[in-house]
Amino acid sequence: MKKQLIIVISMILVAVFLAAFMPSDEKPVIYLIGDSTCADKPLDDNPERGWGQLFPNFFQQGITIENHAKNGRSTKSFRNEGLWNKVFEKLKPGDYVFIQFGHNDSKINDTTRYAEPHTAYKQNLIRYVEESRSKGAIPVLLTPVNRRKFDEQGKFVDQHGDYPVVVREVAKELNVALIDVHKKSLDYFSKLGEEATKNLFIMSVPKNVFKSLPNGRDDNTHFTRTGAIEVAKMVVEGIKEINLPVEKYLLNEVKISSEAEGKVVALDYYFNHEFKKDKDGKDVPFHYIWEDKEFSGYYEIGNMIENLGAGIYEIPKAPKYDELKKVSVYIIVDPDTPKETANPNYMTDSSAAEIAKWVEDGGVLVLLANDTGNCELENFNKLSDKFGIHFNEDSRNKVTGTNFSMGKFDKFPDHPLFKGVGAIYLKEISTLKLSSPAEPLFTDGADVLMATAKFGKGFVFALGDPWIYNEYYDNRKLPAEFENYKAAKNLFSWLLSKAKKVR
Repeated sequence: MKKQLIIVISMILVAVFLAAFMPSDEKPVIYLIGDSTCADKPLDDNPERGWGQLFPNFFQQGITIENHAKNGRSTKSFRNEGLWNKVFEKLKPGDYVFIQFGHNDSKINDTTRYAEPHTAYKQNLIRYVEESRSKGAIPVLLTPVNRRKFDEQGKFVDQHGDYPVVVREVAKELNVALIDVHKKSLDYFSKLGEEATKNLFIMSVPKNVFKSLPNGRDDNTHFTRTGAIEVAKMVVEGIKEINLPVEKYLLNEVKISSEAEGKVVALDYYFNHEFKKDKDGKDVPFHYIWEDKEFSGYYEIGNMIENLGAGIYEIPKAPKYDELKKVSVYIIVDPDTPKETANPNYMTDSSAAEIAKWVEDGGVLVLLANDTGNCELENFNKLSDKFGIHFNEDSRNKVTGTNFSMGKFDKFPDHPLFKGVGAIYLKEISTLKLSSPAEPLFTDGADVLMATAKFGKGFVFALGDPWIYNEYYDNRKLPAEFENYKAAKNLFSWLLSKAKKVR
């Protein structure tokens, strides 16, 4: 016991020493390790979410949260599959490691995952804690979140046995920060009751609504977006209760709305269809897609759209009216040129006709092109011309290096898109030439930069720039004066208010 105490004290002193040399202006990275209840889930027309996927919504811009949790993993398999090593190699002093396992450690018939609570499970947790501290990182233990189960009398039934008990023991013995999600979820689910807890779990999802879950699923373990938000709130509440220093990066107010409930925003994956090699040499899709979390992706805007209450969807084939009827808003971004894709899918007269028919019947279309040379405009104009919007083959606002002022706009019309916005950043823009029924929304001198068109029962918004991809969505790269995030939220709140419900 004395030897163990000396080791623990030594690790704490090392962590304090290393943290003292951490640059004061460097923000910590928060790493999440765990199982499917925490993990990121596919975005496209999928109702399932892990609480870790929603966790970043509660933090200020500029805080990095890396969610390494994976479906089906236990304290044992997460390490044996090399997933922990990927986190361990990146840890630096002052980072956080949130550790939550238990659902799969209890699967006694699976030798690759099973870890007996008082022996293997406990030792695995201790190793994660000690190894995190050896790098100067701060471990945080989380008890496993409850599954949904009620007995015949309507009383909530705990299914985790000794696993939460052991997490609490390790936290006490090693003086580790503890967030007791097990207790919080047990109290919350018990209070809500058998009926009201249903919408928190996948079991509540009806058949024939989501293409990823056509038959529904009797699932009382995994969360809907609503459930994941509630569990994320429990973790945030725990951070505040134990005065974890990372608390200072939490937002004072988190606005997760239901204003666009029943509406769906689709992103084109057909005209924009680019691939790159991953670290294993495999071709993976990227560039202006929901799943891409790098600078090049639309992950952040997808999350923001979901926070407005809408669902997100992708259209990977040539658009047809019957599929477009399933969505409220359809976004086409930066159609490919031959230098981007070996065999680009060009806009055709038939595709343009299908899209125009959908708009005429009430669809909201968003056209985000790019400057000449970086976007295929000749064929794309077959579609936009139907609404009186023509993308010019030019390039307005070329920016040199990080001279962001070259892309600054700060004089705006009185319009919902610019409400409360001081300045936005736009670079290398294709300007627009308009004819009826199109109207200019935002101009600079003689150049039309943004335009709209009413077309039948529907509506079109056009801009000659991809604009709101991750790199320039917020202030991760841009100076604080630019408010692209605020303008993007205004844009989609406004467009979704015009869109019709499809669910």
